Amino acid sequence: MKNSRAFELDALRGLALLMMILHHFIFDLRYLLDLDVFAFQETWWFENLLRPVFLNVFLLISGICCTFSRSNTRRGLRLLLVACGFTAATVIASRISGIDLYIFFNVLHLLALGTLLYAAVTWPERHASPSEANETRKAGLDVLLLLLAALLLWLAALLPHWAAAGSYWLLPLGLPPAQMVTMGDYLPVIPWLGFFIIGALIGRRVYGTRQSAFPGAPGWLMQVSRPFEWFGRHSLWVYALHQPVLLAVLYALRGFGLI
Repeated sequence: MKNSRAFELDALRGLALLMMILHHFIFDLRYLLDLDVFAFQETWWFENLLRPVFLNVFLLISGICCTFSRSNTRRGLRLLLVACGFTAATVIASRISGIDLYIFFNVLHLLALGTLLYAAVTWPERHASPSEANETRKAGLDVLLLLLAALLLWLAALLPHWAAAGSYWLLPLGLPPAQMVTMGDYLPVIPWLGFFIIGALIGRRVYGTRQSAFPGAPGWLMQVSRPFEWFGRHSLWVYALHQPVLLAVLYALRGFGLI
């Protein structure tokens, strides 16, 4: 998305990212600093209604952005590198601090896997000759992606029945071991990768020309969305760095006796 950007995608992804950062902020205050605040995080409506909305928006937009990428393989590998570095950093921080901050598989790992999967599935389409790259082939690939997304969403209903088979190897799928360290964040493939794939489908059908779906958006809307667009454009680095910055600030405030 370097030369042609859809402002609405950047803005929505930026908004969803800011909501996730806010969630992490109140999580840190309640569970890491043991402050008796923001108890609503433990309510059913927050965990099952509010949080999934912003998470799904982020995943859908990330899937749509596959349409804009010049090389999803390169982008996916970069995401994977950052995700692995993130895991290594949380393991080291957990061992040093004695606080369980482990992150073995979260949204960064999920985005890396989804992007690389999309690159692999669309490889024949990208390397087909112009005469072969027809609408029928594109529709067939869309059906394949739709079936894959449906399978992931359907498998989510079966996960509770397979819980006893959980292990560290199956943790990315949504089957962690019964006895394991506490994780600071966790987002498994099932069902969440399904929403990423649905986003990729939307991108293929709505953003096939790699242009905004709202080219005539009024000026006031562009002005309002601009701050969110910045976060959306830099979402990878903002997401990767926000938690260390938050923790550093919060523990510094605690060190000065302010919280």
